[in-house]
Amino acid sequence: MPRSEESEEEDDDDDDDSTIVVHEDALIEIQKRLPVKSLCRFKCVSRRWRSLISSRSFIDSHFAHSETRPKLIVSFPARNPDGRSFLRLCLVDQSHPRNGRPQLVRRGLLVPDWSGYYCSPSVEGLVCLEVASGVNICNPSTGKQVTFELPHAAASSAHSQATHSFGFDPVKREHKVLSTVLRPESGHPIMESWVLTLGTNEWRPVEHCPPHHKKDGEFCFDGVLYYTAWNCSPVFVECSEIYLVAFHLSTESFRMIVTPARASKQALIKFEGHLAVVDCSSALSGAEVIMWILEDFDREIWKKRVFVLPPCWKKMVGDSYVSAVGMVRSGELLFAETQTVSASFFDLNAFYKVFYYDLKTNGFRRSEIHILPPPESFELPNRIPCMYFLLCQLRFSDHVESLLPLGN
Repeated sequence: MPRSEESEEEDDDDDDDSTIVVHEDALIEIQKRLPVKSLCRFKCVSRRWRSLISSRSFIDSHFAHSETRPKLIVSFPARNPDGRSFLRLCLVDQSHPRNGRPQLVRRGLLVPDWSGYYCSPSVEGLVCLEVASGVNICNPSTGKQVTFELPHAAASSAHSQATHSFGFDPVKREHKVLSTVLRPESGHPIMESWVLTLGTNEWRPVEHCPPHHKKDGEFCFDGVLYYTAWNCSPVFVECSEIYLVAFHLSTESFRMIVTPARASKQALIKFEGHLAVVDCSSALSGAEVIMWILEDFDREIWKKRVFVLPPCWKKMVGDSYVSAVGMVRSGELLFAETQTVSASFFDLNAFYKVFYYDLKTNGFRRSEIHILPPPESFELPNRIPCMYFLLCQLRFSDHVESLLPLGN
């Protein structure tokens, strides 16, 4: 029996109204390739999408895929017209700039009341900073941040020297903040330390903390938080030998390791599965990079490696004053342009260079970064006195985008 024209029109309408059903596995494969900003907006699409994007399994899957396209965090100070200080965190691609053009640093996350001292490297997508009211943990990708007050003893002691460090425990899958306070007590140094686990609001005291004062640099991998420190003698004012402090995040215990590196400026990196200390000053001469590798953690056995820089290093760096700041996911050692001490001012509208040094091939690549003007409601002088810059200099850190929330 022939079909009527009316029935054919009804079939056409049905075809137009048909929907495409995307299976959840395919949806996950698509979404885990998207940037964090897009996924944060997609949470509003439906309850199903919000539940999927917020699940820990998807967060882990997205983070694993984001590791294939890592970024750099560029941080520098800012302030609003009433004088309130901020730290501005911006993300930059690590890939080669197109056509040799500089990468533009656009508006990033603003962290209020930054103290001007501590800012951690990116750890599993999160950053920890010291602010006026305590410590701030933020996710530069999602823009979320939370502030925790310091332990009562650390906040109330006027003569104490407080330092902070930030790490990730892969066993319990927890971010932790380590806060240490060194204070005089009848001429002898007293060391107190606390740990805060992200997702809680409670600081826990750490027992058997050896007296030391954090020097500079910190690095976390395989559940151990490392940083260099002065070993404090019984006389509080004397801090002579430099040690490598290893804080095990799962057991929350300290270990002091003697380091053979005597450079005034050092960078901690992971090299061939081991912790390594890079002598940053050796590269300034344009001749070599000296590295001390902790090959045996238990017996504290170090091995020295010297990487002879190629002749093109001096030509590529030119008159720039550079320093090693860490290792990126590609296995390249990152050098960043810094300010010379003799300079009077620091120009924030200039182009800043970063250099990637491949330790295996002995090759280099260079990238230029241009800082765009800050938002209208904030100001940052074109020229900042050098002493202020040395306190609040540009910082660079390897970063992987993460959807990780800051709550439980």
